[in-house]
Amino acid sequence: MSRDKGGRPVRRPRTLERALPAPGPLRDLKDLLYELYAAAGAPSLDEMAADVAEDDELSGAPSRDTIGRCISSPTLPPGQADAVAVAVVLARRARWDEDDVAARVRALWVEALMRVPAGRPIGEYDDRLVLDDLEVHPALSPAAAGTELGALPAYVARGFDAELAEVVAAVLAGGRSDIAVLVGGSSTGKTRACWEAVRRLPDGWRLWHPVEPDRASALIGQLDRVAPQTVVWLNEAQHYLLDPEHGAQVASRLRALLNAPDRGPVLILGTIWPEHWAALTSESSRGPDPHAQARQLVKNRSIAVPSVFTSEDLTAARSSAAGDRRLAEALQHAEQGQITQYLAGAPALIERYRAAPPAARAVIEAAMDARRLGHGLALPRPLLEASTEGYLTDIEWDLLDDNWLERALDYTAMPLRGTRGPLTRIRPRAGHRSESDQPAYRLADYLEQHGRQRRHGDRVPAAAWDALVRHASPGDRSRLATAARNRGLLRIAMRLYAAAADGDGTGRREEWRLASGLLKDAGRTEEWRTWHRRAVAADDAEAVHAEARILREARGVNAALAWLRAAVDAGSIAAMRATARMLKEEGRLEEALVWFLRDAEAGAPLALHIAQTLEKLGRMNEALPWYQKAFEQGDSGALQWVARRLDAAGQREEALGWYLRAVDVLGGFLFIDRAAELMEKSHGTEAALAWLGERADAGDTSALGAAASLLTKAGRDEAAFAWLRERAEAGNAGALREVAVILKRAGQQAQALTYYDLAARAGDELAHMWGAEMLKLAGQEAEALAWYERAADAGATYAPLHAAKILQKAGRVEEALTWYVRAAPKDPVELGNAASMLRDVGRRAQALVWYRRAADAGDRNALRSTAELLEEMGRAEEAARLTRYGWEPDGTIAEPWEVAEGREPDGGGR
Repeated sequence: MSRDKGGRPVRRPRTLERALPAPGPLRDLKDLLYELYAAAGAPSLDEMAADVAEDDELSGAPSRDTIGRCISSPTLPPGQADAVAVAVVLARRARWDEDDVAARVRALWVEALMRVPAGRPIGEYDDRLVLDDLEVHPALSPAAAGTELGALPAYVARGFDAELAEVVAAVLAGGRSDIAVLVGGSSTGKTRACWEAVRRLPDGWRLWHPVEPDRASALIGQLDRVAPQTVVWLNEAQHYLLDPEHGAQVASRLRALLNAPDRGPVLILGTIWPEHWAALTSESSRGPDPHAQARQLVKNRSIAVPSVFTSEDLTAARSSAAGDRRLAEALQHAEQGQITQYLAGAPALIERYRAAPPAARAVIEAAMDARRLGHGLALPRPLLEASTEGYLTDIEWDLLDDNWLERALDYTAMPLRGTRGPLTRIRPRAGHRSESDQPAYRLADYLEQHGRQRRHGDRVPAAAWDALVRHASPGDRSRLATAARNRGLLRIAMRLYAAAADGDGTGRREEWRLASGLLKDAGRTEEWRTWHRRAVAADDAEAVHAEARILREARGVNAALAWLRAAVDAGSIAAMRATARMLKEEGRLEEALVWFLRDAEAGAPLALHIAQTLEKLGRMNEALPWYQKAFEQGDSGALQWVARRLDAAGQREEALGWYLRAVDVLGGFLFIDRAAELMEKSHGTEAALAWLGERADAGDTSALGAAASLLTKAGRDEAAFAWLRERAEAGNAGALREVAVILKRAGQQAQALTYYDLAARAGDELAHMWGAEMLKLAGQEAEALAWYERAADAGATYAPLHAAKILQKAGRVEEALTWYVRAAPKDPVELGNAASMLRDVGRRAQALVWYRRAADAGDRNALRSTAELLEEMGRAEEAARLTRYGWEPDGTIAEPWEVAEGREPDGGGR
């Protein structure tokens, strides 16, 4: 307050708050009005209303309250004239050009009026739109006729629905944005559960499902249109977060949306299969981590969707079945509680596939293989037609009539009691142009999953590979080429790389480099040079750097640097980066830093290199922001690097901050113990335990062990047991496992096994694995095998491999082979390990067969291992031909073949 001349206090008018709508023309309009308001000296509402009233020429006459809303409300002013009037009186006070301001406000008001927020109001969704737009699986029609049923069957809420409801309620109550990802197999009810969770959101909420032109591009291109109170629908989230080109950007943009208070509340809901979830959340062991941003986005935000109904779920379903014959039929006929799968037609899909006529079955299997090899969702009709021959016997092929394809596709598209058929035509959305005029088809999700599981090691016929070369979508060819290369099909891989490089008529730099790498590994030096130079000419960063290293080895570092600088002068961005990297390798750090920063000005910087260079120059404070930037670019290792360096330097408080961030991003497995130790030293034991408790309650099982370790090191064993027991009683299965760990350390093996078993029964998939490891280390291998069996049945990924190793060590080769085969669906390398076992025991001919099986499943090492074995067997000529030319799809060693000439790349710096 100030005082008037009489000494009485005078209340100054309260400064208006700034409106912060979502980015776009409305935000620009509000920013302009607030900028005018600030430049005018923040006049009071009464002063602005008086200015408007004094000017009869203004077309608008906003009241005092309307003026306040024009400036401070995040909504569009109802009248354009009122917004212009406010802008004009403020422009006069600020001495701005009022005509220019009025024109800008008119234009922004119209643009904001025309700008429709992303999505549509949730209230507009009926059941049919839920099926079509949100991709909820339609339910089967009941076998018996009767009264008309709705498009969606009665919904049965299950245990995980309560978790999802809590997330939605928290968003509504707190006004803060959040994300939840439902993880479960195909047709387990994930998408329907998301719809049930949001269908009753209050009026004003919208739902946006970005799908066109493709999912990742749609999200990136239109995310700025997302307004507060919007559900962002990421069904099949792998198509957004695992997109090889845009996945990191998608995750980064979504994180920014969640962390922008002015844009909330927003609710992001995703669904994903377990295998895609594992790929998303597994840390890369080599090089930059492409999914670090995505892992941070979804960390502790998953909700597991069981594949079967529990006894409680079945009881609830029976109560609802009286009003829905579809649910009643599912309860009667579904096997092992797989109610949602039955409703979605999964058994009928399998039956339709298995009972299909030869041509229809062949088309379905061609689609299965194309998808598991890396083709996108939309399968072009010519691809399916050309592939089919390879899946038919000679007699089946000869007996086909002239309309075989139409008949086959009619069969696969035929609805299954109200659900989509195995393979159905994709109807293009309005305004979306496909890459060709040919129809495209989509394989049913459940059959795709079935194909990945059952056909993972099946050999793909030559006709299918040829069809992929000729008809695959251009954007998919590079992934397909890698699949061919992993299977030792070098000729096919080169054709696909060449087709991918020429697919858009300009040549794609990555494909030139990948193709040159294949030729180099095959020892085809002259051809490698040709393709390597193409990659260099296309300004591929790795190829340019490799070329500079070749020059350095041949003619010295000065010659290499001179070549790079000439390339920079010719316009090469990659050469600028390669110059910086080479100077760093040579220890010329000051020069390297100049070039790294110059590269940063030209585009996306090599932030980790800049950070490391600054650190080596002793400028750690300057390096820290660059380490942060490196993390934002997807290099999650930057966090642990800084934390450890600060820790080693004795800067514990700073190290703790970076450790905490590393734990948040990467999980606690590697760093949580050290973070807890530092927190205890800086803030006390209770603070450390409180932090660990929060993480444990949020699902981080490593926090349980860290807390127990903290207490037992202090001699507080009883406190450790009590801490874990409290969480175990609250339903945390991981706490039971940690009790077992303490008992194991104390030498109480029998009691430890009891707790491991209790943890497994409570839902801890790894508990049996840990019990098996304890038994193995104790030399009780027979008992360990039994526990590995139980772990494998519970879904522990590596249990079959560990069992195979025990059996292999014991010389029980045939039993070990069985376990290696069981491990192979998760990792085809295990078939190669089986082959190596056979090789080691002298069964060389059988080992060759198993190496070929490994190659068919996608083990990239199988070709090299086979060539080495052929050398051992005295078949050097075959070994050399295999190394140079690879296999043919039929399993024979390829005859010599020439590299297809691709189109020379346009542009480049040389």
